[in-house]
Amino acid sequence: MRKIWWLHSGVALSFGLGVMLFARAGLAHADKVLIALFVSWLLLFVALRFITGPANRREQEGFARKGIRVATNYIIKQFYQQMFFFLTPLYASSATWSFASWNWWLAPLLLICAVLSTMDLVFDHFVMERRWLASAMYGLAMFSLLNVLLPLVVECDHATGLIVAGAATPASVALLTFSVRSVLSPQGAILTLGMTGLLLAGVWYGRAVIPPAPLAMPETSVGNGGYGELECMPSSKHQLRADQLDKLRCGSLLREPGGLKEPVVHVWVHNGTEVSRQSPSQFTCDGDGVVFRSELEPAKLPKDPIGTWACETWTRGGQLVGLRKFEVVTKEGKTLEELHVGSGSAIAAPRDAGVD
Repeated sequence: MRKIWWLHSGVALSFGLGVMLFARAGLAHADKVLIALFVSWLLLFVALRFITGPANRREQEGFARKGIRVATNYIIKQFYQQMFFFLTPLYASSATWSFASWNWWLAPLLLICAVLSTMDLVFDHFVMERRWLASAMYGLAMFSLLNVLLPLVVECDHATGLIVAGAATPASVALLTFSVRSVLSPQGAILTLGMTGLLLAGVWYGRAVIPPAPLAMPETSVGNGGYGELECMPSSKHQLRADQLDKLRCGSLLREPGGLKEPVVHVWVHNGTEVSRQSPSQFTCDGDGVVFRSELEPAKLPKDPIGTWACETWTRGGQLVGLRKFEVVTKEGKTLEELHVGSGSAIAAPRDAGVD
């Protein structure tokens, strides 16, 4: 019997991977799918609160009640699977996959929950038997869903969606874990409000490590020299010489289902120090994305520009969209490391971050 359940888990995992591929390719319909997931989330709350779990189990259960509980538990797993598998690629596309950023952590966590929800024996006998764990998974799903859903459907900016998601999650988890009377009691209300305040403070001050899903930056580049006649994105350079920094510019190609919800900001960083913060100009180019481009003013260049640079793209609300690293070397082509240690060995060229 266990082999049959593990076989079913394998089939569920394969189906979940298909959902991920759909989410990756079908972003144009993401708003409709997410609304359906939100309705599923409401049904999930009712099922978790009143039907499944040890708190709703009786010592003497009839065949019909036990059958309803088993069937409901199976449906819950399907909701969990599709929700987590659908959200994972949205957050993965929006994350900045770089050691210079920490906003990639949510995508792996969602993927772990997605895979866990396909493992029937683990989910049934471990997760669902521990209401605190089921509530934590539910809270993560709710927060992640609302954070994506609100900018798509209500068309609010990502910071507003983040705050609303943070405010709604603790109360729903509390109602899922404890009785309504306990939550509405003075102690319960104070505890719930306190947890809400802590989560709101956490998401606000930690918003830089939460990706602004489903906003994604599939391409970014840094270039210099004269503008091309039909230039949209700058030419891609990873290394520039110190005497060739005229018209130094950065471009970001952004995509979001339903269009961009808020302006972005370009932050120029030299050796870890912010040099300039600009509102880039928006360009409409061929394709389904929007290009933002900024040019670093010559007066903002430090006297010694040699070293590691980065052009970071942020939302106006303070969430990192992605970044592009590049290096400025001497006129002779020597890096900062070569100047310091006198070595002739070359270091690896910086890579893009926050792009596919």
